[in-house]
Amino acid sequence: MLNKQVAKLAGAIGLATMISACGGGGSSSAVGTTVSDSGNGFVVFAAYDGAAFVARSATPRAAIGGMELWKTNGTSAGTVKITDGNGSGFAVAGYYMAEMNGKIYYPGKDASGEEELWVTDGTGEGTQRLKDINPAGSSFPRDMVASEGKLYVNIFTSAAGRELLVTDGSEAGTELFDLEPLGASTNPIALTPVSGGLFFYDQNDGEVYFTDGTLAGTSIVAQENQAIASGSLAKFPELIIDDEWMGYQGNLLFTGRYNASDAETRLYELDQNGNIREISFDNGGSTVRLNITENVVTSNGKVYFVADSSAGLHIFEYDGSTVSNLTTSEASRPYHNKLVGTSLGVFMYAEMAGLPPYLLRVDNTNGPAGLGLALRGSGDYSFAAVEDMVEVNGTVFFRAQTEGTGGSDFGIELWKTDGTRQGTDLVKDINDTMAGAHSYPYPLTFMYQMPPTVKRGLGSKYLFAADNGSEGFEPWVSDGSNAGTMLLKDISAGGGDSIID
Repeated sequence: MLNKQVAKLAGAIGLATMISACGGGGSSSAVGTTVSDSGNGFVVFAAYDGAAFVARSATPRAAIGGMELWKTNGTSAGTVKITDGNGSGFAVAGYYMAEMNGKIYYPGKDASGEEELWVTDGTGEGTQRLKDINPAGSSFPRDMVASEGKLYVNIFTSAAGRELLVTDGSEAGTELFDLEPLGASTNPIALTPVSGGLFFYDQNDGEVYFTDGTLAGTSIVAQENQAIASGSLAKFPELIIDDEWMGYQGNLLFTGRYNASDAETRLYELDQNGNIREISFDNGGSTVRLNITENVVTSNGKVYFVADSSAGLHIFEYDGSTVSNLTTSEASRPYHNKLVGTSLGVFMYAEMAGLPPYLLRVDNTNGPAGLGLALRGSGDYSFAAVEDMVEVNGTVFFRAQTEGTGGSDFGIELWKTDGTRQGTDLVKDINDTMAGAHSYPYPLTFMYQMPPTVKRGLGSKYLFAADNGSEGFEPWVSDGSNAGTMLLKDISAGGGDSIID
């Protein structure tokens, strides 16, 4: 099994990741900006306001003692700890969060230290444990995603092991699906929402489930078959890679290997009834099997991926029926980097001998997709080593190694692009304490696994964590301008980090 599951946490550190604060674009990442119909926008996050850490967490997303629940509306005054009536904070036990119907669900700790599923509406009185799911101890909730009014969680109980929990947000409407009784455990991972329900994977048994949110409507729709060598794909292919799962048009797209002798990675599509097919390319009447070499993303209703079609690497587009090769005449480009899907099109950071680093853009915003001009820094700046691409209402923010005129080193700082060369520029040199100093900006909401709904409020603000060289990693906000990029609050006073990834 080639399991590379990373719980699909948003903004996975080290990977170029798109996060769309308006819910558009599309990829397997998430946002964290949420707002009720009548309220103002806010984001809930975990922060530490105690003694300073020497460095960022050596184990990303590990539960760290002292992390508590905070929220921000994008202003300094609106960045506050959520506390109860006695002024006490609420402990956060791990970096998994999900939004459903204007409320945030997260792993929390009570006074006894037990870790259970908690919920908050952003107020102290609206923050509480949802249910004591494992009366014998902690339930250690993780892998949380919402789909069509229900929240799905990988959760532990002493009696059933790790199984799927489904809730409508009420205690009475919270149910554990013990899918493998008699001491076995499903351990559902790769939770992937689609229209009508959710796909997930039982890695232990190599089985794919689909659920409509009811126990009766939960069943195995495909099984891994390590003996299959040729012919019909009546069963799931061997050696699947479950961190490349994506919901598309009600179906599941995933990558994997056809059998043990096939060293190439294929793209497959599975429907809710268990019908499965390999996505291939029709090259003038000749079927070409594709070797997927990079990630699979969505943008403006279509799917994009990098693959080797036996004639070199190319970027392909899939619309649910037809696969198109977008780069037939540009095989010399280095298509070996992560794709990022946005409403502005698809981006890929690339480096090529003899050329400055650039962002390649696939423009699918008006008519058929086409490759636009390479995007480089405008004005006096250039960039390299692009990561953490985050879309906020038509602006894509990213972090990059920044150089100015004459090669002056500004370090790793915050950039933005509107999809044009002239609109690609440094936002701010946040850590200007010395030449080459880095602020390392990354999304504040990396713990969210799916994009929450945005209706008003924070739709034009990017919330991120950064280090300005004196206050440590703290929450920041940017509207895309230098003056509008500012520290929200020095939560862990002095040089200590309050945001630990």
